[in-house]
Amino acid sequence: MENEREANRYSCRCLRVMALIAALAWLLNLLDVFIVPPAVMNVGMPVCIFSFLLPTLLSSGMSRLGGWFKYILMGCCILGITVLSVAIPKHTVLAWVAPVLLSCHYYSRKLTATALAASVVCLLSAGIASLYVGEGDPNLIEVFNAEDAVITPEIFREAVLFFLLPRSAILVGMAFVCMTVAKRTRSLLEKQAADSAARQRIETELNVATQIQADMLPRIFPAFPERREFDIYASMTPAKEVGGDFYDFFLVDEDHLAMVIADVSGKGVPAALFMVIAKTLLKNAVQMGSSPRQALEKVNNQLCENNEAEMFVTVWLGVYEISTGHLTAANAGHEYPAIRRAGGRFELFKEPHGFVLAGMENARYREYELEIGVGDTLFLYTDGVTEATDGANALYGTDRMLAALNRNCELDPERLLHEVKTDLDGFVGAAPQFDDITMLSLQRKSASVRRSLQAAPELESIPKVCQFLEQTLEEQGAPMKAIAQVNIAADEIFSNIARYSGAAAAQVDCEIMAGRAVIRFVDDGQPYDPTGQPEPDITLPVEEREIGGLGILMVRRTMDEVSYEYEAGRNVLTIEKRW
Repeated sequence: MENEREANRYSCRCLRVMALIAALAWLLNLLDVFIVPPAVMNVGMPVCIFSFLLPTLLSSGMSRLGGWFKYILMGCCILGITVLSVAIPKHTVLAWVAPVLLSCHYYSRKLTATALAASVVCLLSAGIASLYVGEGDPNLIEVFNAEDAVITPEIFREAVLFFLLPRSAILVGMAFVCMTVAKRTRSLLEKQAADSAARQRIETELNVATQIQADMLPRIFPAFPERREFDIYASMTPAKEVGGDFYDFFLVDEDHLAMVIADVSGKGVPAALFMVIAKTLLKNAVQMGSSPRQALEKVNNQLCENNEAEMFVTVWLGVYEISTGHLTAANAGHEYPAIRRAGGRFELFKEPHGFVLAGMENARYREYELEIGVGDTLFLYTDGVTEATDGANALYGTDRMLAALNRNCELDPERLLHEVKTDLDGFVGAAPQFDDITMLSLQRKSASVRRSLQAAPELESIPKVCQFLEQTLEEQGAPMKAIAQVNIAADEIFSNIARYSGAAAAQVDCEIMAGRAVIRFVDDGQPYDPTGQPEPDITLPVEEREIGGLGILMVRRTMDEVSYEYEAGRNVLTIEKRW
């Protein structure tokens, strides 16, 4: 339908040009260039020009006319040429090819055949009519002056047999060529449409595959918001719709974090499928209790089985002990990690390398150990970073990567990776990306201290709660002002629990890390959100104020954050104080 609309517009333009030519012929006849009787031209040319221009006049309603418009258009074309051929036949012999040629643009054999049949009939009719009117054709009549011509039966027979029928036969031959072209072009267009639909289906499936692959990788950050001891961030930018690189990190238990970064050989769908298998096997091995070395050796043998495609994967695998900062890792042909000690600069840590996974059965791998201190940052990456190239085929390289890391070494992992990617993009410029770009960074923070106190929800428990919080804060070096404010807030909150909650049990949790304390008051009393209550108007005189609300107002104004939630049948009020 789209092609038919385009063909209609094109044919209308062609007929406007033919109308212009007819008008020029009329003008030349008025200037005695042609010898057609003026009466014939003065009658025929307006009809001819109108026929050529009629489709353009009707084109505004083209969509309303639908599929019949092309037949109207062909009819107007043939009618105009017929009138033109009657008036000046010797100048319009080639014009009869026009309807057949125009019909080719519709890629319809039926339309071409219809245009051919109508053209042949009208060509014969116009040829015969031109014997008696119009300019006359010296090929048909020997007398140049049509007025003196005598059309005898012999002349008529010779005109039909030797001139009109051969011209019709040539037109038929041209039409068959046009029909062959129309059929072949239509077949190519149908194949192109089928290929386009297939490509669309593949693109849709690739988009789904891209989404599935993205969903397989941890991408919700912060990944462990409840863990204050470390910060981790990772990113992957595939070179194609789906990539062969992958990263992963997950808690093996409460004190051990596994980290993986890997690069599968090849690109696209095969690499993505191999990536899914490798990632799953590695995670299963570590979760089953294997050390990094054992996990690599086990997964290597599993990947070597039935590896007809001879694909392989480079892997860096580490297990990080959260409480101590102790890292145990193994490297299967992957890039050297970079590490920055607190207050220092990033440097490559050149640990022992093993062979790639799926490259050789029964390969052996070596583990190494590394201490990650408070404030230290670990940076992992794939060769898509160092081997990225600009328009001149220059490599980004390890030195540029380290320079970008050291320019931003004070940043947290998320901003650090963002700045490295920005620097990499600035270097590459408009050059295409040939490999997946994957990065992962871990930063150890100061260890947190967590303590809890079970206290009966009674007013007599308030001194015990305040003493517990004061002692914990003092041990961690909190300033006296912060301790005093926390005690006042705790007194207010716990007294409300004792008086109004109807709770049977209460608990106070205190976690301190990096200059801030997070304190949670938990009770099993009636649900009540003190943060959802409107603040009292303290600008009013005392006698006009409503009773209550001043205590929680004081808590809000002395604490940095106050939040409430009701979970598992318990009220949880959390306050945070920074110093």
